[in-house]
Amino acid sequence: MLEWTGERFLPWLREATIAYEHLHRYAYAATFVKGKRVLDLASGEGYGSRILANSASSVVGVDIDENTVRHAAEKYAGQNVQFIAGSVTEVPINEDHSFDVVVCFEAIEHIEDQEKLLGEVARLLKPEGVFIVSTPNKAEYHHEGEEDNPFHVKELDFDEFRQLLACHFKNLRFLGQRILPSSSIWPIGVTYGAGFEEFVMERGETEFRFVGNEKRLPVYFIAVASNSSEPLPQPGSVLLDYSNSLLKEKNEEIQATRKEIQWREQQIEDRKQQIESLESALQWREGRIKDLDGKISALEEALKWREQHLTEREAELTSLRETLEWLEGQGQELTQGLDWTRNHISDLEKTVASQE
Repeated sequence: MLEWTGERFLPWLREATIAYEHLHRYAYAATFVKGKRVLDLASGEGYGSRILANSASSVVGVDIDENTVRHAAEKYAGQNVQFIAGSVTEVPINEDHSFDVVVCFEAIEHIEDQEKLLGEVARLLKPEGVFIVSTPNKAEYHHEGEEDNPFHVKELDFDEFRQLLACHFKNLRFLGQRILPSSSIWPIGVTYGAGFEEFVMERGETEFRFVGNEKRLPVYFIAVASNSSEPLPQPGSVLLDYSNSLLKEKNEEIQATRKEIQWREQQIEDRKQQIESLESALQWREGRIKDLDGKISALEEALKWREQHLTEREAELTSLRETLEWLEGQGQELTQGLDWTRNHISDLEKTVASQE
């Protein structure tokens, strides 16, 4: 199975709008190809060539990527459809003017040398053949909110698209394509005519109102070109999705978004509770810190008192030491005086004894 890169549409993608755009173009082109030989340039995955082959006598799909061509051949190749690898500016088919219809959808903007592509179309298309080509409307494609497509080399506005084709074809018809919400009214049972009435409306500030068809701006241009003198048909075309895939996708996206919102709201509620719990814990800790600060202050005051008391005791001790030293000095003097007195008394006693 091919990998989605954004360069080629793959029919199994879960993108209804892209599927509507691509499948509708091929369904529209299929109305031109009954019993005819068709060339599908930039055939991609091959789904479009298969659609054309349902009514054409034969279809040749050309794509530059060999892996894509191999996939298309394995999935779609049959008696009246084949796929070959090659560039759309150098198509590997030698038979000039051999195709009744050439189709090239959403490829011309991928090429720098667009004149060379048109030259190949002119070479391979029969003189009375029809060329059906589409390309994004450069201004509206980006206004629609599409991101820049890295595979688009040279996008075109309407005048550029028309001038490019007018250099090669004298008979041109242009159509626009855009996905819009719609309501369908159709006949039930036997029908007696092929009439088709189209109405266009838009929502104003508060209500819907009907507007002119000129308000519709195409996201894609489609051209039907030929050098035939016969007038080209220019019918419009409507694609209806009976499976309502787009609405289902949008509803699923809405449901997923709602679930995501609910999950996020629950996460926010959980976070709020966690914050409240943390704030309570923080308040308790701040209370504890305040209590501890009070105790620390009291201990610091007690320490200061003790330090002051110790300083006073040290001063008293110093004073006592000094007093003790003085007393010790006085004691030594008294001891010396006592010794002198004793010696003097002894001497006096000796004198008295000698006189007797």
